[in-house]
Amino acid sequence: MIVEINPSPALEPLLDLLRRRVKAGATADEFNLITRAIELINERRPIFKDDEQHVYYIGADEPSRAPYRVTLNSCTCPRGNERICKHRLLVAALEGKTLHTEGFEYARRKKIVKQEETLQLA
Repeated sequence: MIVEINPSPALEPLLDLLRRRVKAGATADEFNLITRAIELINERRPIFKDDEQHVYYIGADEPSRAPYRVTLNSCTCPRGNERICKHRLLVAALEGKTLHTEGFEYARRKKIVKQEETLQLA
């Protein structure tokens, strides 16, 4: 059965994670990832849980798109290929689990840095 859930219980664990990571020297990408997960709660995106399928559905960034299908290990959002995305981080907080964000860097940034290093070597 699919039911709409209140994401508010995830707010405190995400804020706690943000505090701990900032004190430990979080990277800009890591900070952005955590704050974007918090923004999902503040934006009041619709969030549904399917207990039978063990999956969450989170409203997409654009209202015309289908909701993202999210588990702890996968997400159908455009950043679903990253090690972690804001939707998976939110689901982890809702499930009472912690995903490690230490050293998180967006894949696109790694690609840009590698291109810049290649240009400097040439």
